[in-house]
Amino acid sequence: MKKLPLFLLLIMMGLLWGTAVPHLQAQDESLLWTVPRLLSSPGIFETSETEIISDPHGFVHVFWTETNPDDNVSIIQYATFDGVAWSEPNDVYVSAPDIDIITFAAALGQDGTLHLVWSEGNTGPIFYTHAPALEAHSARAWERPSSFGFPAYRMKMVVDSKNVLHLMFINFYGKEPGVYYTRSEDFGETWLTTVWIDPDIPTYDTPNVIKFLVDDKDGLHASWYYAATDLSSPLGEWVRYVHSLDGGHTWSSPFSVDRADETIDELRQPFPGLAIAGDTVHVMYAGNATTQREHRYSLDRGVTWSETKRVMGNLQGQALGDGFTTDSLGRLHFFGQIRWPQGVYHSIWNPADPEAGWTTPQMAYVISSSPEEGREGRYHAHAVRAGTINGNILVVTFTDEATGPLYAIWRKLDDVPEIEPLPMPTATPTPEATATQEADAVLTPTPPPFAGTDLAVPEAPPNAGLGIWLGLIPTLLLVGGIFGFRFYRMRHS
Repeated sequence: MKKLPLFLLLIMMGLLWGTAVPHLQAQDESLLWTVPRLLSSPGIFETSETEIISDPHGFVHVFWTETNPDDNVSIIQYATFDGVAWSEPNDVYVSAPDIDIITFAAALGQDGTLHLVWSEGNTGPIFYTHAPALEAHSARAWERPSSFGFPAYRMKMVVDSKNVLHLMFINFYGKEPGVYYTRSEDFGETWLTTVWIDPDIPTYDTPNVIKFLVDDKDGLHASWYYAATDLSSPLGEWVRYVHSLDGGHTWSSPFSVDRADETIDELRQPFPGLAIAGDTVHVMYAGNATTQREHRYSLDRGVTWSETKRVMGNLQGQALGDGFTTDSLGRLHFFGQIRWPQGVYHSIWNPADPEAGWTTPQMAYVISSSPEEGREGRYHAHAVRAGTINGNILVVTFTDEATGPLYAIWRKLDDVPEIEPLPMPTATPTPEATATQEADAVLTPTPPPFAGTDLAVPEAPPNAGLGIWLGLIPTLLLVGGIFGFRFYRMRHS
């Protein structure tokens, strides 16, 4: 009978150890997030990905497109969110019947002006308008759109600290397919003659899925991938990156992030995501037949690069791109729809400790635990995009299926300090400088060298050992209690 307490102790230690260790391997944080909120108009089942713009004034500005099936018009919708309440979505532009808005891009200037461009048709034209962010909810606040004849199929736009508009677009169907750049210094009145960024494009390939960002030093960064011109295959063939560290005046030669080899399953639907946190540039993409995530990063604004590493463990899947945003601590947050279990996963990169890599991905929104279970009314979460309010509120949008209704979820980071929002400036649409048409820019090739260093990403999350010891605390308390009780009985027997 004296052996019974020891036997029970061993059983309880096993049970407690068994509950502590799995907690480290997988954690469901979906309960910390709100339930999905419908952003798109009720009854609309064809929407686009969003443009989420985080500002320093306590808001995110969200743009997306909808197609009304009744009259077949395309609509650009706009809404804001302050972490508590969403504004009512309002259309800022409505196309003529049977005219599709193929792509759009939006950006916020430091003077408080929101800028918007979009393309009607596979080869343009491009339209441009702007409005004060304080009044952007009203279609009347937006200037009458102007148009220009760039053959844009996909595009992205950024605004630097001098309120210069930078536009990167893809010529997909034109005579000279490739990636092109232009800029305007006078609110879209005039534009630089376009610069062909990738004249070495393969003959039978065309670029797709462009990303374009500006860093806090006004450096410009872009990524894209190539696919077959006729889109006969879902396979990507070449993921590339380019930058300009002098405001778009000169550009590096495109850097090959990854290329397909002789196997058929390489770079399947890579949809590369581009993100910047401080001086660190990240490119993450789907790299094989099961579309597991591959990752490369540069610690020096895209000059030298790490080796390619597989991240996010064995999670697989690709659903029209991932979302990235930064918090007030400078950490980068990743959101992507991957499986299994299937859902929107969340992982964090701390630029202060790059060798620690990405934290163990956590589930922000649950879709399905297995193919047999099914979604049971949950949304499929495609085209995931992300933004931040005041540095500590994360906002994520996604569509149901590839083009379904648009939804948003959000949560507050309790362990991250809030940035005090700044007053929104009153926009002055009169430009300070008048741009002149420049001659064709000349590319100055400066190929980024490969760093040649192995910047490994550990599989275990930071402080994993600490979690194990925390899991043992109940066991140690139990052991102490038992021995204390036995000592008490011996003293009083």
